[in-house]
Parts: sequence; structure tokens; C-alpha cells
Amino acid sequence: KAGDAGLERDDGPLSPQITVDAPIMIPDDYVPDLAVRMALYRRLNDAKDKAEIESMAAEMIDRFGPLPDATANLVRLIEIKHQAIEANIAKIDVGARGTLVTFHNDDFPDPAGLLAYVERLKDTAKLRPDMKLVINRAWGDPRSRLNGLFQLTKGLSGIARKAARKRGEAAAA
Repeated sequence: KAGDAGLERDDGPLSPQITVDAPIMIPDDYVPDLAVRMALYRRLNDAKDKAEIESMAAEMIDRFGPLPDATANLVRLIEIKHQAIEANIAKIDVGARGTLVTFHNDDFPDPAGLLAYVERLKDTAKLRPDMKLVINRAWGDPRSRLNGLFQLTKGLSGIARKAARKRGEAAAA
């Protein structure tokens, strides 16, 4: 309704929706206390950068022992989320045959950079007319799905970072 009235709707900071078939959690046999587990989820979600995420993972290892796969997946997903935010990604769906990336407001910070990225990936990637990026690659197991997603968002966030740097330099000149 706000949009109809000519008012911008502010949804707050971008929080990408990421759907991937992998166990992503802190199991209760790893951190039995629910309050502690919930606090860890909150702190991981609120981590500001990769260093803070890695620090949290190290703290969990110190306190509770080696990370179970599902918890290592959670840490990786938080890293992916940070990269997705940087690349203006609203949604990522990883399915059995590939991945669909939806950009926030169908906008990528550097469209030419995105087209060059798609061109480099040849038959693996395709940019649809509706600005959705399709990756035709099936990752077999949860770890490879998360690693593939990490590499994808790393590439896209790198392009967005370069574009932001160029805009900053142009504004300063």
C-alpha cells in the first residue's frame, strides 16, 4: 500500500533468502543449553564480517569441541549471506539441477561486469531477461552445494566491490 501512495517501503537492511538442501544448525547434542544455542545463532547472524564469523567458529570449537557438519554448514551459510548482501542478492535457490539467483529490485551493481562473468562461465551460467541468474550446475552433496554457492557469491560480490570502488573513485575525482 505504501508503494501505491508513492511512499518507498523500507524493509531495512537486505537479508537474502537462501534455500539450499543441507543440514544447517547447531545440534542440541553439541550445545545442549537452549539459551546458549539461541545466543550463538543470534551472534552468528549479527556478525559484521568474515573475521567475526571465523572468531565465532573458533570460540565454539574452544567451548564445545570440533564443529559438527551441520554447524560448519551454518558458519559457511553466514559467510555466503554476507557475500550475497554485498552483491545485492535477494534470493538464492539451489535445486537438484542448478541454482537461481534473484537480485534485489532486479538490480546488480555492475550489469556489464555481470554479463562478463556470465560469458566467462560459458554454458554454466545464463542471465535471463528478468535479471535472474541461472547456474546450470548440480552439486551432489551438501558440502559441495555450500562450497559452490560460496564461490558463486564470492565472484558476484567481487564484481560488486570493484564497481563500488570505481564509483567511489569517480565521485572523488
